[in-house]
Amino acid sequence: MKKSITLTLAGIVAIGAMSFDILTSNGKAGKTGAYTEGNCTSCHSDYAVNSGPGSIAITSTPSLTNGYVAGTTYTVNVTVAQSGVSLFGFDFEALTNATTNGGTLAVVCTDTKTLASSSRTDVVHTGTGNATADSHTFSFVWTAPTTGTSTVTFYASGNAADGDGSTSGDYIYTTSLPISNVTSVEENVEANFNLSVFPNPVSDNVNVKFTLMETSDITIDLMDINGNKIANIISENGMKGDINKTFNVSSYSKGVYFLQIKNEKASSIKKLIIK
Repeated sequence: MKKSITLTLAGIVAIGAMSFDILTSNGKAGKTGAYTEGNCTSCHSDYAVNSGPGSIAITSTPSLTNGYVAGTTYTVNVTVAQSGVSLFGFDFEALTNATTNGGTLAVVCTDTKTLASSSRTDVVHTGTGNATADSHTFSFVWTAPTTGTSTVTFYASGNAADGDGSTSGDYIYTTSLPISNVTSVEENVEANFNLSVFPNPVSDNVNVKFTLMETSDITIDLMDINGNKIANIISENGMKGDINKTFNVSSYSKGVYFLQIKNEKASSIKKLIIK
């Protein structure tokens, strides 16, 4: 009798260890809550989604607050937080509709990997480095679609595990973030300016180089992605020839901007990313 009880308890311990390893190994795809797919509550929780004391948030660098610029690469951060928890997992998708990936995803840290969920691409936890106190931020790279004006929606599901060795009792959080394509400012290059901006992306000093075939009065303005003027960088009269100007952008928030150069006859716009 004692032997039988001992074996049963050992089996319970083994099952509990296997359950705990779910967050200490690769996560599962197709659990973000996007469209008709489920979330992690089907396996991990006795509680309703988003009913716990924690949270999940999506942020990015450059900022996506005002939308995305086609073909631009962003660092996306998914932060799952809950006080007293020390093991976290997540699943993330970027979609334009139920089955179409919105842009491309790539991993940059050991705590994330990409997985296929039907025709969708997910980023999930690997089980390495996701045991941190009170919160964990999973970071990866998203490159926006190169063409089209579709809205891309980010979907994320996060798991704040209670660490009791079972699949139940964890708190699950979900969120979504729709992001529109920025179309109000279009980048263009006029041959008479031969405008170049470098380095780009930039965090401090940026060089603006252009050529003026005729004597001109020149202004260069820094604009946000909606075309609103943020600052006047250069305003000079009687300029001609090859011009190279340098200015510092460290005081501006990280994100996507545009530099507009113009004279009496023409204008040219270049995208500038401040990192």
